[in-house]
Amino acid sequence: MMTIPTNGILVSAPGKVILFGEHAVVHQKYAVAASLGLRTHLYMEKTQDGICTLELSDVGVSRQWSLASFPWDLAQDEQEGDHPIKDMTPELKTRLQELAGNCTSDAQEQALMAFFYLVMTLASPLQERTGFKIGTRSFLPVGAGLGSSASYSVVLATSLLIAFDYIPVDFASSPEKASHFETINRYAFKAEQVIHGNPSGVDNAVAAFGGAKSFLKGKGFSTLEGFQSLRLLLTNTKVPRSTNALVAGVSERKNKYPEVIDPILTAIDGVSLRCKDAFLKHQNGTMDSNALIMELEDLVDINHCLLYALGVSHPSLEKIRRITGDYGLASKLTGAGGGGCAVTIIRDDVDQDTIANVMRLLENEGFDCYQTSVGGAGVGAVTLDAAEDLEWMNAVAMDSLEKKFI
Repeated sequence: MMTIPTNGILVSAPGKVILFGEHAVVHQKYAVAASLGLRTHLYMEKTQDGICTLELSDVGVSRQWSLASFPWDLAQDEQEGDHPIKDMTPELKTRLQELAGNCTSDAQEQALMAFFYLVMTLASPLQERTGFKIGTRSFLPVGAGLGSSASYSVVLATSLLIAFDYIPVDFASSPEKASHFETINRYAFKAEQVIHGNPSGVDNAVAAFGGAKSFLKGKGFSTLEGFQSLRLLLTNTKVPRSTNALVAGVSERKNKYPEVIDPILTAIDGVSLRCKDAFLKHQNGTMDSNALIMELEDLVDINHCLLYALGVSHPSLEKIRRITGDYGLASKLTGAGGGGCAVTIIRDDVDQDTIANVMRLLENEGFDCYQTSVGGAGVGAVTLDAAEDLEWMNAVAMDSLEKKFI
């Protein structure tokens, strides 16, 4: 039986931003990613009617099902230390797609399939009277390369792990918190596999654990020692792009000009390693904060220019660099490039009027701007009182609820 308190719970997880190493990471080079101040929030309250209600306002989903209607006949026999569903078989996928019904976008179908998969992995037919209402809202733009799906996967996995008694609501402060975070990350990665097929795992790791991570394909991720929170201006060009096409384009250029492109990829790797080294120096006192920020600004410029040489920039991204550069701010593309988003480091000595002027100029170009930070907390959960339940359901006080996770 679910042990959620009488009132609802709120779960929150950050998005992610790649600071250094885009594209090179595909070719066995290091990348550095950090949690983003923009977060996804999930509200859940328990019921005992066996009905699962799902409200995903960001992708236009408003559905409900009885838990008994899930295809439990396809659940594999439970083994010691495991759960009934281990693989998304073609038959199971077909049955879950039928359960989802008509979807108007890929984002809708992916979100629903991840939800179904986690429910069937963590629940059982014996819990048919268990029910819940889940609603999500996100400050992360969907499809902008900022880890919106991973943030969703993490809050969803966390809420269902709480719902079915695998972890407590206060998991982040419990003596077993390290194990709980690992569990959340493991199931969020399963949801990401349902959504993306073959994800690296770094997005869900950043959303689960927070902070900053270095990542090397084939060897996984590690915490970036000494990393401190940074202020960022995040600009969404709203220019659509195909990540697969951009990645393929770099590979084609590498095959055609290996003696040119290989050194560029190695140089990008050097940028990521230099970033790791800079934070270690700051941690041990051999580099002060001003020197650290100056070095990061240099690395931002270098990394972007190397990515430009790989052919993955875009006129919109160069326009952002020109506008922010006029105010002495360093910007680079983040993610796949070809549009998408850019990040701008904001030094401590940059006043709010300057930031406001820059944002106004960028917004005049049709871009969306977000003043945020990187390197903050990972996933968390809190119990809401009755008034906060009402505020969530009526979308009255998102700002006050957001402060619970800052």
